Amino acid sequence: SGRLLGWRCRHPGAAPQVRLLVLHGNAGMALDRTYFAAAFHGPSVALPIDLYVLEYPGYGPRKGEPSERTLVQAAVEALDALASRGPTPIWVLGESIGSGVACQLAAARPGRVAGLVLVTPMDRLASVQRHHYPWIPGLLLRDRYDSEAALRGFSGPVAFLVAGRDEVVPAALGLRLHGGFGGRKRLWVESEAGHNTLDYRPGRPLWGELIAFLAGRSSGGA
Repeated sequence: SGRLLGWRCRHPGAAPQVRLLVLHGNAGMALDRTYFAAAFHGPSVALPIDLYVLEYPGYGPRKGEPSERTLVQAAVEALDALASRGPTPIWVLGESIGSGVACQLAAARPGRVAGLVLVTPMDRLASVQRHHYPWIPGLLLRDRYDSEAALRGFSGPVAFLVAGRDEVVPAALGLRLHGGFGGRKRLWVESEAGHNTLDYRPGRPLWGELIAFLAGRSSGGA
């Protein structure tokens, strides 16, 4: 219909075996996340992947008002559009607040999300608020992003990437989400990284390990 949903970055050398839907963090916009394409198209990743970076309503050039409801609705729309293109498996990567959107998406469309990557995730938004503003009642939050509850019914693999010195979403919240998930999972912790200083350099073994885990080519790990 001519409406902007986001941006596509095709694998440069082969037909995709997986589609990766990226749900970015709160700051900036979709086009600021080209580092994901560089990482997942780098030499350590053997699996050909096409990336789709969703733009949220009210971010960048996309019109609309941002809220948990509208962001999740936009993610569902994007996932359904990708699923209509054929049977290629779809993984979802959520970064920061996008991890909350990703978990809600997995709960809404469990049969269409084949795997999750949660980068600097939180168990729920209220936990982040309590850390930064303990004197403000959690009931005042408009959005919940209860990822812990959303993941309870998800049966696919989940990869967790946590920044050990995260000053925005404390590492303990991502570790709590990982610990509470009962399915197949693997955890990576960058102990010296902050919220915005994770190492996204292409070619790092991490990216190959992460993709191999989601594809079922490695053990569950930590």
